[in-house]
Amino acid sequence: MNYFDLHCDTAFELHKRNLPFNNNELSVTAENDFNTWVQTFAIWISDGTENPFELYKKIKKDIKEKLKEKPENLTPIFSVEGGAVLENNIERIYTLKQDGIKMLTLTWNGENAIAGGCKTDKELTRFGKKVIEKLNKLKIATDLSHLNQKSFFDAVDNAEYPLATHSNCYEICPNPRNLTLEQIKLITEKHGIIGLTFYPKFLGENIFPKIYENIFLLCDKGYENHIALGSDFDGGQMDKSLDNIAKIPHLYDFLKNKGLKKALLNKIFYLNAYNFIAKL
Repeated sequence: MNYFDLHCDTAFELHKRNLPFNNNELSVTAENDFNTWVQTFAIWISDGTENPFELYKKIKKDIKEKLKEKPENLTPIFSVEGGAVLENNIERIYTLKQDGIKMLTLTWNGENAIAGGCKTDKELTRFGKKVIEKLNKLKIATDLSHLNQKSFFDAVDNAEYPLATHSNCYEICPNPRNLTLEQIKLITEKHGIIGLTFYPKFLGENIFPKIYENIFLLCDKGYENHIALGSDFDGGQMDKSLDNIAKIPHLYDFLKNKGLKKALLNKIFYLNAYNFIAKL
């Protein structure tokens, strides 16, 4: 099978713990049976990080060095989770582009100079609108995961390449980190995608059935070409049923046994994300 993951926090964990990529006990490891594997390594910049741009450079250098020994089936791509990385300097976006960054998550859970995260009430700022304009110009995708609703609606209105790398349906699990069907509709209208995440707090109990419920709801709304996966591996405590990439085939088999056709599964597990990133 082919697998495309829009979000993991493995790069941060490898850097923090000084671990190698090819031999570690994290959720994302080199050992897997995928035919083709595209993994997005998010460089996480949390709220209140001191010297965030310097931290970004250290993690980026570290993960690229460690991936020199990557398996042949892996194509790594990179994102930044946390717009605080810019340090209020819009010209930093050019550096992100030069570094091969494909996506920028505008906030984490708090607020920054760009917008407000899900634990705040802050709106998208004037500077935030300029940031999105620059992202559009440079074809870096605007990641809307983590935003509160005020910031979300302004951001999606301004973004040409919107997506949510790791969020689920609010109607199934009413967590503020999830997206309502109204929000998801706006992303799909701009040809964006939704990366369903495996984090239990954003799914509810019974992980595999809840992922199926999200897929069923989105397909029922006509969004089968906009569903992808954004595991959030190594970003939080996962359920044992789906806590590392070796268990991705188990999810595939579960969904197949629930009646999802091979063509749809290929879209969800790989093709929809691939087609979106190919535009950048």
